[in-house]
Amino acid sequence: FRAGTPINRSKLSAGDLVFFAPSGPRVSHVGLYAGNGRFIHAPGSGKTVRFSSLSNRYYQNNFVGARTYLQ
Repeated sequence: FRAGTPINRSKLSAGDLVFFAPSGPRVSHVGLYAGNGRFIHAPGSGKTVRFSSLSNRYYQNNFVGARTYLQ
Protein backbone atom coordinates (compact mmCIF):
# COMPACT_ATOMS: atom_id res chain seq x y z
CA PHE A 1 0.00 0.00 0.00
CA ARG A 2 2.91 2.34 0.60
CA ALA A 3 4.49 1.69 -2.82
CA GLY A 4 3.18 2.94 -6.12
CA THR A 5 1.51 6.23 -6.92
CA PRO A 6 -1.70 7.12 -5.08
CA ILE A 7 -4.62 7.55 -7.45
CA ASN A 8 -8.06 9.03 -6.93
CA ARG A 9 -10.88 6.53 -7.05
CA SER A 10 -12.46 8.45 -9.92
CA LYS A 11 -9.27 8.04 -11.99
CA LEU A 12 -8.86 4.26 -11.64
CA SER A 13 -7.68 2.32 -14.68
CA ALA A 14 -7.60 -1.41 -15.29
CA GLY A 15 -4.55 -2.85 -13.54
CA ASP A 16 -4.54 -0.44 -10.58
CA LEU A 17 -4.70 -1.96 -7.12
CA VAL A 18 -7.52 -1.12 -4.70
CA PHE A 19 -7.00 -1.51 -0.95
CA PHE A 20 -9.39 -2.18 1.91
CA ALA A 21 -9.15 -2.20 5.72
CA PRO A 22 -12.21 -4.08 7.01
CA SER A 23 -10.71 -4.78 10.45
CA GLY A 24 -9.33 -1.40 11.45
CA PRO A 25 -6.74 1.00 10.06
CA ARG A 26 -4.38 -1.66 8.68
CA VAL A 27 -4.84 -2.70 5.03
CA SER A 28 -5.71 -6.39 4.94
CA HIS A 29 -7.37 -6.85 1.57
CA VAL A 30 -6.39 -5.93 -1.98
CA GLY A 31 -8.01 -6.25 -5.36
CA LEU A 32 -7.06 -5.64 -8.98
CA TYR A 33 -9.23 -3.01 -10.65
CA ALA A 34 -10.77 -4.37 -13.85
CA GLY A 35 -12.70 -1.33 -15.08
CA ASN A 36 -16.35 -0.23 -14.99
CA GLY A 37 -16.32 -0.01 -11.18
CA ARG A 38 -15.39 -3.67 -10.73
CA PHE A 39 -12.35 -5.39 -9.26
CA ILE A 40 -11.15 -8.97 -8.99
CA HIS A 41 -10.09 -10.44 -5.67
CA ALA A 42 -10.01 -13.52 -3.48
CA PRO A 43 -12.66 -12.81 -0.83
CA GLY A 44 -11.13 -15.16 1.72
CA SER A 45 -9.16 -18.31 2.29
CA GLY A 46 -10.75 -21.23 0.47
CA LYS A 47 -13.20 -19.01 -1.43
CA THR A 48 -13.40 -18.56 -5.19
CA VAL A 49 -11.68 -15.61 -6.86
CA ARG A 50 -14.43 -13.30 -8.11
CA PHE A 51 -15.40 -9.91 -9.45
CA SER A 52 -17.01 -7.43 -7.06
CA SER A 53 -18.29 -3.89 -7.40
CA LEU A 54 -16.65 -0.92 -5.71
CA SER A 55 -20.18 0.47 -5.30
CA ASN A 56 -21.07 -2.40 -2.95
CA ARG A 57 -21.66 -0.83 0.49
CA TYR A 58 -19.17 -3.16 2.20
CA TYR A 59 -16.36 -2.18 -0.15
CA GLN A 60 -17.33 1.51 -0.08
CA ASN A 61 -17.12 1.51 3.73
CA ASN A 62 -13.76 -0.29 3.84
CA PHE A 63 -11.99 1.32 0.88
CA VAL A 64 -8.79 3.07 2.01
CA GLY A 65 -7.14 3.94 -1.26
CA ALA A 66 -5.79 2.91 -4.62
CA ARG A 67 -2.36 2.86 -6.20
CA THR A 68 -1.15 2.69 -9.75
CA TYR A 69 2.05 0.90 -10.64
CA LEU A 70 1.74 1.40 -14.40
CA GLN A 71 3.64 4.47 -15.53
